[in-house]
Amino acid sequence: MRTQASDEALLTSTDPEAFGVFYARHLPGVQAYFARRVQDRDTAADLAAETFASALVARRRFVACDTPAAGWLYTIAARRFVDYQRRGAVAQRTREAAVEEAAATRRWMAASLPAPAVELEAGLLRHLPPEQRQAVAAHVVEERGYGEIASQLQTSEASIRQRVSRGLRTLRGPLLIYRTAQELSREDRAYRYGGGHRVPLAAIRPREPLDCSSSASLILMRAGLFKPGHPWISARLAEEWGELGEGRYFTVWANDEHVWLEFTLDADHRERFDPTPSRLAPHSGWLSARTGPTREFTPRHWPGL
Repeated sequence: MRTQASDEALLTSTDPEAFGVFYARHLPGVQAYFARRVQDRDTAADLAAETFASALVARRRFVACDTPAAGWLYTIAARRFVDYQRRGAVAQRTREAAVEEAAATRRWMAASLPAPAVELEAGLLRHLPPEQRQAVAAHVVEERGYGEIASQLQTSEASIRQRVSRGLRTLRGPLLIYRTAQELSREDRAYRYGGGHRVPLAAIRPREPLDCSSSASLILMRAGLFKPGHPWISARLAEEWGELGEGRYFTVWANDEHVWLEFTLDADHRERFDPTPSRLAPHSGWLSARTGPTREFTPRHWPGL
């Protein structure tokens, strides 16, 4: 086919070689268009290839009298560039979210856990899949960069980011409940049988006395694991909350008379939240390192925790 044919004729031609001529004619210009905008030759070439692939598919809808063929082609190029920017923005937000999530979890660990528990391989990280445990330990505990970890493990940086993100999502739940229990134990509240049950949880006033079931319900609500209605009594928590059985990091132990919360963030360290004076060890607070008999209590846990 003669190369002197117009762009419009090439796009509307039934000759299988016509689009190849159109491609060769405009490829340098389209690549230059992208090169000025992305300043990366490989990316510019990829975007140019995407543009002509889109043009090849869309040529059936091209009508010569509507718009010049070159203008039609560069409109497609502009759309591919917008798509590229959106992908870049999403990727950047994903990277920033992963970095912030790691930093926030590092702060939570430092603020929530006893110093020995920050050495987490056999502690908080113990229930994570091995690949996630290794990635989280390297990035969050050792504060190593994603690229360095990826190079060592001979995988992609994106894969390491994914492992860290998934691992941190698993850890944030038990850490949030533990921090919530810590905060409630510091609110200078007194114990009172039946305290906190007259009003919805969201309406409980600062320093208002609480009993074991209202304080447990309040912690669960603040951690997002309980609807913001009235507190449940211990018997209802034993029958209805969460799922039956002990949790990996956190367990609600309840029966008809009493309820307390147990944290096992570290394999060798258990803590109990329990405001009931008759059940407290001497000089202990509402949250302290002590255990209690579980034989007559029903264990309940939240899925994944």
